[in-house]
Amino acid sequence: MFTRLRWFLYGVMVSVLIGAMVIKRARSMKERLDAEGVARVAASYGADMVEAAGRALQRSARRGELTVVEDVVEGNA
Repeated sequence: MFTRLRWFLYGVMVSVLIGAMVIKRARSMKERLDAEGVARVAASYGADMVEAAGRALQRSARRGELTVVEDVVEGNA
């Protein structure tokens, strides 16, 4: 009997704790959702996309170089 009561109380305490953490997190996120914060996130996302495109171009250029070098080494050029 007391085991079930103990687990129920543990569940209540954990639920209250998690609820408090979620509310605190939501309030901090709400404070960051102003015009400057949204612009900062958009600029950061744009910069990340440009960086990813640059890396993809570098990788494709390296792949092209490797095929030319492999052809020369094998004597196909």
